[in-house]
Amino acid sequence: MNKKIISAVVAMTFVLTANFTSVKADLASDKAKLQEIQAQRSELETRITKMDNQIETLMSQISSNKESIAAKETEIDLAQADIIKAEEDIKAEQLLYQDRLRAMYISGTSSSTIEILLDSKSFDDLMSRAENIKRVMEYNISVINDYKVKKDVLDSKKAALEVEKNGLVTLKQENEQKLTELNAQKTDQAVLISQLKAQESQYGAQIAAAEAAALAAAKAEIEKAKAEAAALLASANESRGTSSSNGTSSSSSSSSATSPSSPTGSTGSSTYSADAVIAYASNFLGVPYVWGGTTPAGFDCSGFVKYVFAHFSITLPRVAADQQKVGTYVSREDLQPGDLVFFGEPAHHVGIYVGNGYMIHAPHTGDVVKIAPLNSDFSYGRRIK
Repeated sequence: MNKKIISAVVAMTFVLTANFTSVKADLASDKAKLQEIQAQRSELETRITKMDNQIETLMSQISSNKESIAAKETEIDLAQADIIKAEEDIKAEQLLYQDRLRAMYISGTSSSTIEILLDSKSFDDLMSRAENIKRVMEYNISVINDYKVKKDVLDSKKAALEVEKNGLVTLKQENEQKLTELNAQKTDQAVLISQLKAQESQYGAQIAAAEAAALAAAKAEIEKAKAEAAALLASANESRGTSSSNGTSSSSSSSSATSPSSPTGSTGSSTYSADAVIAYASNFLGVPYVWGGTTPAGFDCSGFVKYVFAHFSITLPRVAADQQKVGTYVSREDLQPGDLVFFGEPAHHVGIYVGNGYMIHAPHTGDVVKIAPLNSDFSYGRRIK
């Protein structure tokens, strides 16, 4: 009868093992698909982060273009006003010429050169008037020529300003077109990310359900095997007529589930205390990502880092690529909490390292300040002292 008990337990163990092997194979397949989806999503999110960086750069350039265009328009308006003033001065000088001719002879009413000459009383008077007219005319011509030169200079300046303005307008239009295209690409990428997240949730749920079902099935099979083994043992003992005191004891196995411990960040040290930096940065978890954002109303990646460190009287450059030049180089292996972590070179993204491969950062549009693992696009860190 002992052989029957052993055979029954072995048979049930074989069935149980076969079931586990099948479930394990299904889980492995689902997990492989999940990892593939997560890798695709991570790659798309990195692309969106890069696009956000490009969008911020373009928005800054467009804003600068607008300011330059406005400045050129102001210069053009001033040049145009000066041109009008020069034209008015030329007209005024021509009127002054007539007044000067009249003023040569207080009692005269003539306003033209010919009339003044014809009014001469004698030959000497004629020569005198001709000489005076010549001087006034030469002076008038000199003044008018000066005004004309000034007007010509102003006309050239205005034309050059118009060319510069048109160039800035063209550049602004090109940047706006690039911005439109980037936003369209980003929208497409965001749709793909949404789809991948849905698939990720689906496979995650399937894996969780499969693991739960496998655990329940395993427990049921174990209990069933134990019950049948106990029944066979009782039958064997009864047929032998032995007492329960001489019965064999069955051993049962118990399983204990263990959960991975939470990451414990190492403590870095600096003049401003890494713990204090991370603690302060964590106050902004959940703040939405905003292009160009530099306040708790909304942050972009570099704006968030700059704001946090400013709290500790540390002034950092505005954009990630410039922040990447501050402090000392730190490899991935030597990262400590409080270090800045950069992605790409020149950097298109930045965060603050919190330990154990995690950072706190403002990811991209549609997301919020959060703690996340460093992704494969990580370049290196910088330690601020």
